[in-house]
Amino acid sequence: MKIGLVTDFYYPWIGGPATVVRSLGQGLLALGHEVALLAPSPHKSRHLESDGDLWITRAATMPVPFGYGVRVASHPFRDAREWLDRVQPDVVHFHHPFPLSAAAARLARGRGLAVVATNHTVPECSLWGIRDTGLLYRIGASALARWLLHVLSYADSVATPTVTAAERLRELGHGRPIQAISNGVDTTRFAPGTRNRGLRRRLRLDDRPVVLYTGRLDAEKQMDVWLRAAAAVTQQLDAQFVVGGRGKEEDRLARLASTLHLDSHLTFIGYLADADFADLYRLADVYFITSPVELQSIGTLEAVASGLPVVAVQAGALPELVHDGENGFLVPAGDAERAATALLHIVRNPDLRRAQGERSRNVGLGHDLLRSVQTYERWISEAPQLRSGRLPVERIPASEP
Repeated sequence: MKIGLVTDFYYPWIGGPATVVRSLGQGLLALGHEVALLAPSPHKSRHLESDGDLWITRAATMPVPFGYGVRVASHPFRDAREWLDRVQPDVVHFHHPFPLSAAAARLARGRGLAVVATNHTVPECSLWGIRDTGLLYRIGASALARWLLHVLSYADSVATPTVTAAERLRELGHGRPIQAISNGVDTTRFAPGTRNRGLRRRLRLDDRPVVLYTGRLDAEKQMDVWLRAAAAVTQQLDAQFVVGGRGKEEDRLARLASTLHLDSHLTFIGYLADADFADLYRLADVYFITSPVELQSIGTLEAVASGLPVVAVQAGALPELVHDGENGFLVPAGDAERAATALLHIVRNPDLRRAQGERSRNVGLGHDLLRSVQTYERWISEAPQLRSGRLPVERIPASEP
């Protein structure tokens, strides 16, 4: 089958959707399908490039004033039309309600092609920056929800990464069946193992316990809560905190960390080389995430697969990965003191940390990447039959456990 993937976020932009689309594209190639990807250019002009065996058509883009390093397609219909003409896919699988994906979905539907969608966003995530503006936020959230549902109406079938995400989409008004398919994680690469002392030295870490976060440093991640919890921990325990990632909040967070007297306890490492990334989790004792709007969280998936206990907020889809008291602890969103108490409890109790880490590994194994790709393959393969009416919508399962 010739599968066309369309995304509005892809490398070198770092974030969950880029990781998901890359893993899915390469996984479908490994299963013997032809895969072509349409994604925004990281610069300006359109061009063709390869990511391993995955061929990527880069659409022309322009910068936007929000997000870290985000660029949006400047001529989405032109570039999507030319891509469809050249690739001639059997199925188009789009991932966002944003310009490039929306244009490709509309054009593909107009041509009678099978179209499927994976939804990675909801209004409260995309509009986090204006959440405190009252009427403006309510108008914006309502408009984005209507637009999201409109774009998803081009799809013959819709998937989300979690049951929580599917339920939220239903709350917004999506009435058709939704397939929940985990983003997946490479459980061979992200796995418990020997700590890389060379990496530890390069990151200038010592033998104190390590609390880790990996991901974007943008407002919706609520990293100010993370830092305040770190400061509360250091008042009782000499630990070190490691933040991997970049974002628009990076400078502000660095200033806040200094104000909280975290300089000798905190390391911002930015982006780490891909070859070292799995080893970063093996250096950690606990993974800590404070974002209240995750529809799954790639970083948390990687952490549980690596056998780390997790302290997470009880919000979004994080409770699907973190089971309170079993493989970590859930705390109220925004509560730095409760988070600090949970972190201290894990770090101070090696036996608890070990037991919770083993349970995390079992959670991670349930989200193995190959299983996710195979589920996606079956779901995508049904799309042409669904489009032609040979497969009733009711036969598509509502979720994948």
